[in-house]
Amino acid sequence: MSVKAGKKAVDILLFGAGSIGAVYLYQFQRAGCRVTAVCRSNYDAVKRDGFTLISKRFGNVQFRPESVVRKAEDCPKDVTYDFIFVASKSFPGSKPSLTDMLRPAMRPETTIVLAQNGIAIEDEIAHVYPHNPLLSCAVYMPATQTDQGVIHYPEMLNLLEIGTFPAHAPASHKAAAARLAELVIAGGGQAEVHEDIQIARWSKLLLNGSWNPICALSMCTDGDFLGTSSHAYDLVWSVMLEIIALARKIGVPNIDEKVAEQKLAIAKRRAETGQGRAISMLQDVQQGRLFEVEAIVGNTVRLGRQHGVKMPLTEALYALTKGRFDAMVRDQAASKR
Repeated sequence: MSVKAGKKAVDILLFGAGSIGAVYLYQFQRAGCRVTAVCRSNYDAVKRDGFTLISKRFGNVQFRPESVVRKAEDCPKDVTYDFIFVASKSFPGSKPSLTDMLRPAMRPETTIVLAQNGIAIEDEIAHVYPHNPLLSCAVYMPATQTDQGVIHYPEMLNLLEIGTFPAHAPASHKAAAARLAELVIAGGGQAEVHEDIQIARWSKLLLNGSWNPICALSMCTDGDFLGTSSHAYDLVWSVMLEIIALARKIGVPNIDEKVAEQKLAIAKRRAETGQGRAISMLQDVQQGRLFEVEAIVGNTVRLGRQHGVKMPLTEALYALTKGRFDAMVRDQAASKR
């Protein structure tokens, strides 16, 4: 889909061109956008060959970003980005920080989009860039990068839930959310704009806060785990109930048992058909990559303690996944000596 005559093409900086980022890159190009991709671990492969997408939704296609760079400071100097779409993993407190890594490409009119997992991840960006539109998103897209630049996307599910941070943002920020949704839809995806995106974030946390650590520790897909014992379902459900209790205490509406049942039904269907999915933390552990333990599980248990909500199962999962994370950090450091 090309840009309409007389209209300036939308320029997007994609920060984090892994599995999810690559699919959105393709969709933005289909919508007529010009995309610069910040590729870190897969830079050489993408610079040489572009991306290969093997997809039920879009078919099998090959495509290239307009520019491929290793870091934001290498972006073309004559481009002002309308959106910086962050699809990298969320590592709160890491150095250099996300705000520092984005700084070379930031302009007063640039909209920042956090298409990342976790909760309570927006404050750092909002503090450093208080006047830029900040969009927070929940992503539903079961895609996997099986080799550098090669993306397998075997389901039709494709939804980007979008909202401003904070919810009561100015009208111009609301307009940026609507514009992003238009681009995603024009590119062949699905998008919804929410008045309060935190409801959608907490709804997804029911999945991420339970399935991600459980799959990473058990080395099972979601569907396979449910078949391992009679205790598997009860564990996942009980963790979801702890997250519901925390959401209620904090005052996040519409996070209840009915929503949890809908989320758990996805894995139940996969278990019944033998088509379990490797959740993102499991993919990371399998491929020796660091995973989002703090953004997803750590922030959840810290909020639980802050608000006096008992979360013994979630805390146990955090302690175990944090132990695995730290072991991976030590192993990576040792391999570089």
